[in-house]
Amino acid sequence: MTALNRRVGELLFRCLILGLPIFLFSCHSSPPLFKKISSEHSGITFNNIVMENDSINPIDMEFLYNGGGIGVGDFNNDGLPDLYFTASTTSNRLYINKGGLSFADVTNEAKVAGGGEWFNAVSVVDINNDGLEDIYLSASIKKDPALRRNLLYVNQGLDQNKVPVFKEMAAEYGLADTSYSVHAAFFDYDNDGDLDMYLVTTKLARRDVARFNTSKGDSSNLDVDKLFRNDWNDSLKHPVYTDVSKQAGIVHPGFGLGVAIADINQDGWKDIYVTNDFYGSDLLYINNRNGTFTEKAKEYFKHTSQNAMGNDIADINNDGLADIIAVDMNPEDNYRKKKNMNGNNYNVYRNMLFEDLMLQYVRNTLQLNMGPRFTGNDSLGEPVFADISFYAGVAETDWSWTPSLLILTMTATGTWS
Repeated sequence: MTALNRRVGELLFRCLILGLPIFLFSCHSSPPLFKKISSEHSGITFNNIVMENDSINPIDMEFLYNGGGIGVGDFNNDGLPDLYFTASTTSNRLYINKGGLSFADVTNEAKVAGGGEWFNAVSVVDINNDGLEDIYLSASIKKDPALRRNLLYVNQGLDQNKVPVFKEMAAEYGLADTSYSVHAAFFDYDNDGDLDMYLVTTKLARRDVARFNTSKGDSSNLDVDKLFRNDWNDSLKHPVYTDVSKQAGIVHPGFGLGVAIADINQDGWKDIYVTNDFYGSDLLYINNRNGTFTEKAKEYFKHTSQNAMGNDIADINNDGLADIIAVDMNPEDNYRKKKNMNGNNYNVYRNMLFEDLMLQYVRNTLQLNMGPRFTGNDSLGEPVFADISFYAGVAETDWSWTPSLLILTMTATGTWS
């Protein structure tokens, strides 16, 4: 590859990355595609303020600034996307889109302010298949399990003022989980036509992350994610979710921070990729097509990111195969590297090998799906991945949080869309 082609490829890949803070890399000299909308115009005044004190601080609560999730859905079915914001110490807020990028705060009328929990994320889903968008909230951090109960707001339709009204029904649906929840992904894992749910969980690290993964496969740990199966209940006229984690093979612990659902091996069944912070391995649960999963990260990847945050899955090179990106904390410039990063530790490396963990390095990883390997009898096997993050120019984006893969195509006029 020539130097020019390499640089063009790097620029294109940089156009695929959105992190925290959000980086927007321009591929051409056209005017910016985005403009700032003031809160005076939008009506959105939500601010997830976290005031530190002797009990709320990053020393005692490592995940203090995680969260602040945003859900987008058309809750009143008027064809416009509405916004739901989750909060840590203040009230959640629901803003209904009035058109023209103007919104109205209807939180109190809609009855979706939350119950004082510390919310980490929101999932928008039509959980009862009635054509109305519902809201599922993942709660975390607080020590009292009663104060980290996940909530499910089921859409009851519009009131006389055309405002959607919700009813909290997590317990009735079997989803009032009290784990240290990070995020919930709704998908059909058993191909029966309804939406099941994978719940990413974590635990308070207590600065004890130097302990390696000696409890691998012990589903009794608090930091093991959960899988809930959707079972329709005729008498209740809505689904009830059953925790099937252990029998489904969801048994590996980790400080979960991100989840993506995709058919990784192209067998028609959804698989699960979870990025875990600290030394615990990322997890790749491959669907066995019989209600169970097998964790195969080490079989698919050579290594992963160490402090893995969010992840995303998309076909970045248009070859029909699912590729995976995960983000970490490696800065690009030498000054930031020296200021913020520890040196490589040989003992950590040896312990990863000893504990049978995936090898991990502090950088973003862009796992390119190379297609299925051939087995000894020349039959198609499972896919092989190669980390091309440095080659693509996306390995070092500082402390990134959530990547989004945006696939660009060139139009007939020579512009990108």
